[in-house]
Amino acid sequence: MVFPLYVLCILLLSARAASAEGLSISRLKGESGTHYSYFRKNDLAVGWGVKRPDRGDKAVMLSIPAAFTTTSGGVVGIYAINGKVHNRRAISKPIGGALIIEDGDFKVFPTKKGAVFSDAFVSSLQKRRATLFQQFQIVVDGTPASFKDKKRYQMRALVQFKAKTDKGVIESKEEISFLTFNRDLAGLGVVNALYTDMGAWDEGWYRDPQSGRVVTIGNDRSATEKQSNWLYFYK
Repeated sequence: MVFPLYVLCILLLSARAASAEGLSISRLKGESGTHYSYFRKNDLAVGWGVKRPDRGDKAVMLSIPAAFTTTSGGVVGIYAINGKVHNRRAISKPIGGALIIEDGDFKVFPTKKGAVFSDAFVSSLQKRRATLFQQFQIVVDGTPASFKDKKRYQMRALVQFKAKTDKGVIESKEEISFLTFNRDLAGLGVVNALYTDMGAWDEGWYRDPQSGRVVTIGNDRSATEKQSNWLYFYK
């Protein structure tokens, strides 16, 4: 039996050992023909905050901008860092997704137009010392979300595959629409995906697992100095 290339990519990802160590990088091809890079976190921990990660810190293996940035240089929407909640009254109802980090791992979930951020939920963030921020959820339970925006950009997202240990960042090589990106992610087997800030704010980097060399990613990079927050994988 002959399998399409994107199916073979899924099978290859699924066959990897759950105990894989450190950052690993795969090349994928979506059903649309778009080429992607998959930065799999494996056993690395996940962090997020408003302090720019140091490229000289060899424990940090990948860093990307995540939540949107306001015109005044702050984080869009409610967020929490290690249980300390900020922007409680600035919940973004249009941004329909969020990411929560606990014990070094992340989970993507829908916010139901902000309704999940009840007083009880916010209090639980404090008790659990959880980290959280809002962003667009572009794949929900294996179904690609619909967006009216048809503009083309380089795309990037935090992704969860069906296997609980199969998580990381997928980035497109080409400029594509949300429609193409969301469908490709679902076609590759992504169960849940959260968009991360791109366009002029897209500059990120990773540390090559073999050489240790820092490699810059993101095609635009024109507003790097205006980034307000970063998600990172670390040892």
